[in-house]
Amino acid sequence: MSQLRSKPRSSRTLLTIGAALLCCGGTAVAASWRAKRLARQRRLGAAAHGKRLVILGSGFAGRNVATELARQLPATAANTPAEIILVDENPYLLFTPMLTEAAGGMVDARHIVSPTHALPGRVTFRQGRVEEIDLANRRVTLRTTDHDGNVTGSDRLTLEADHLVLALGSVVNYHGVPGLEEHSVSMKLLSDAETVQARIFDLLARAEAEPDHAARRALLTVVVGGAGYTGVETMAAVNELLRTEVSRRRQRGVPLDPADVTTLLVDPVKRLMPELQSARLAAYAETKLREAGVEVRLQTRITAAGPDFIELDGKGRLPVGLLIWSGGEMPSPLVSKLEGVSHSKQGALEVEATGAVSGYPGVWAIGDCAALPRPDGKGTYAPTAQNALREGILVAANIGASLGGEPLRPLTYRPIGELALVGRHAGVAEIYGWPFSGLLAWAMWRAVYLAKMPGLGQRARILLDWWRDARDHGRPKLAVAAASEGVLASGIDPFVPKLPPVPA
Repeated sequence: MSQLRSKPRSSRTLLTIGAALLCCGGTAVAASWRAKRLARQRRLGAAAHGKRLVILGSGFAGRNVATELARQLPATAANTPAEIILVDENPYLLFTPMLTEAAGGMVDARHIVSPTHALPGRVTFRQGRVEEIDLANRRVTLRTTDHDGNVTGSDRLTLEADHLVLALGSVVNYHGVPGLEEHSVSMKLLSDAETVQARIFDLLARAEAEPDHAARRALLTVVVGGAGYTGVETMAAVNELLRTEVSRRRQRGVPLDPADVTTLLVDPVKRLMPELQSARLAAYAETKLREAGVEVRLQTRITAAGPDFIELDGKGRLPVGLLIWSGGEMPSPLVSKLEGVSHSKQGALEVEATGAVSGYPGVWAIGDCAALPRPDGKGTYAPTAQNALREGILVAANIGASLGGEPLRPLTYRPIGELALVGRHAGVAEIYGWPFSGLLAWAMWRAVYLAKMPGLGQRARILLDWWRDARDHGRPKLAVAAASEGVLASGIDPFVPKLPPVPA
């Protein structure tokens, strides 16, 4: 019996010894890795002594460069740390993927911004509008802006840098359509989401008081120009908000007819979301929009816009209450006008695979304003948030490598995929080429973008917003209605920055 019992004990002893050795080995590897990382940080810190690193633009790309540099170049007692300066005309990072949800009232607009005080302490933030860029001398000129991003005076600030990163993003492209810029709302800025909400509730109020049927139908006509990801998500959110509010008011005895609501998605492309590889997913998205009451007009172009109408090529003039434009973007004009550098057809800077601008040592460009070549030679990386995040990490690492005399690395990143919301509890997704649709894709969208939202506090507020939206679905959105009176931008939440007032 004693011999039989000794075998299990021997096995347990061997397992214990093996586990101990594995734990010790893992600890040793971790300690070695940490020692190497600290040694590299000290070496880079010494090399970066007294250097000034300036990043223009606090979008996904620029902010990632700043935070990664702060991690690579920590302040120590042994050296004066490099100065890391992040420049933007707005005092917050806007989480653009959730702009459409803010426009539709699913989330509070204040909760999709990350304030500058959330930046690492090593990063100095300077608010200002970039006016001039001197690549040869790595010098930029700024105009001071106020909290709303408006120029406050004639004072100018000049910054000279040892390393200059251009991450100025993109602006709305109106393609030269007459009246489009003056009479449409884009979906690019925080104020755009607030404006869309305010305009919808204003249109509803005016429609309630309008006795003429044709005029009432015109007021309740909302058009979205552009059938890419942003246009489809905007249409889905706005359509639900408008039709739900009409039904709620009708239940309370307000003389509004759901049949008077017209929501129209217009684009000259042949199918929705051309960025998607799967035509089946695009067809699913179109089906879901049509089921929700959206009229989809493809291969149709907006040729002109006025204060209360649009013109469609070959279709005549259409009265509208609200026109939202999401039909394209282009790199910042500051970048597209730079001389002595190569530009893509869209106006972006053509840079090396490392993010470096050829011919200008110490100058880097990433994000929407740059065209980084793909390693397979098939074009450049698309101007998306996930690519911008990776490019920011890459350039921060290459700046450190440049300071330390190490070789630079090219960007070799395979994008995970694309996601889009096409209605309540409905979405489409392509993950590494695998298609998903319906509730699963909708849940994936929310999970992915919630994880990418910077800051635990912001994530908690978004989760609370989503819970409130699900709980109150079918009830009047009083908070959204208050937004049309400017209450949304009151700045009462001490954890988020004060935002610009809702435009009239």
